[in-house]
Amino acid sequence: MDNSVKPYERRVRAISCAAVSLALIVAHVGSGLAQQKLKVVTTLPTYAAIAREITGDLAEVDAIARGDEDPHFVNPRPSFAARVGEADLFVVTGLDLELWVPAILDRARNRRVIEGAPGHVAAYSGIKLLEVPENVSRAGGDVHVFGNPHIHTDPINAIIIARNVLAHLRQVDPANAARYEQNARSFEDRVLRRLFGDRLVDILGGDVIFRLARNYQFWDFASDQSFEGRPLTEYVGGWLAQGAPFRDRRIACYHKNWAYFSARFRVECAIFIEPQPGIPPSPGHLQAVIDLMRDESIPVILAANYYSRSQVDRVAERTGARAVVVPEHVAGAEGVDDYFQLVDAWVSALADAFLALDRRREHRE
Repeated sequence: MDNSVKPYERRVRAISCAAVSLALIVAHVGSGLAQQKLKVVTTLPTYAAIAREITGDLAEVDAIARGDEDPHFVNPRPSFAARVGEADLFVVTGLDLELWVPAILDRARNRRVIEGAPGHVAAYSGIKLLEVPENVSRAGGDVHVFGNPHIHTDPINAIIIARNVLAHLRQVDPANAARYEQNARSFEDRVLRRLFGDRLVDILGGDVIFRLARNYQFWDFASDQSFEGRPLTEYVGGWLAQGAPFRDRRIACYHKNWAYFSARFRVECAIFIEPQPGIPPSPGHLQAVIDLMRDESIPVILAANYYSRSQVDRVAERTGARAVVVPEHVAGAEGVDDYFQLVDAWVSALADAFLALDRRREHRE
């Protein structure tokens, strides 16, 4: 010890060191709080994938349902309520797909994310709903009284879902609104370019092409307009060009979860393996499906990979059709980790099936 230092000086030094230590601790704790990420929970993994596109590294995003399970029938476990209880943002379809959500919200007791709160996102808002029933009797099966809730199967709807997420992020985390907006613009541009191709987006502009597509007016407009002496339809690229082999073709589908995909890509589900939504097919109905597919030469069956593969294979075997079984959601199969990979999986699988059938037909002729 330095005996030359007076006692009061030693006390001052000790107090100063303690103050510095306390300041360092406060700074460390404050830094930890500043770095705490927003918590986003979604019902479906595809919504989680879209939310990640908007939040980037500013949030932890988690989905309740798995990508390879039927989203109609998710068991509302206590652990799900615990996750929603900690959420700053909760993204749901907002129709009557996830009938298990109210039970989770009741148990979560999180006023930040209840319906009507800034942290509650209804993904369907602003989407033109298809298949809105005139008769809502449950005698017709698992009828969705507000319309078909499988909204994510149209890439244009993915943009609207992203905009809905963005609107609520602005409310719950205004400090990072500029980052979210930048990410959302990037996501929209990438979706439009992947759907229509770079050339067409550059010609028309993203805003114009989005408005046309949102109202299902794109094909009529493109057929009537030209650019540099060529119809606009000749500039179509992206997923729509890749989907040309199945455009205006007819397929069989397992369930009515492809309505928005069908409308966007112009491929008709002419018959369903389910007699009514949510009702398993009887042997008699399966035979009726087989007969119609044979009579009308319907060559492909499209099904989500959480439905009965044995029933799909049975119909395919007895009709000579090709079975296209794909994940309906992100994380529903290996290598399907974001929304772009999901749409790639749908379009490429259907296109490959029809190209193979067309080649086989040409070979026979």
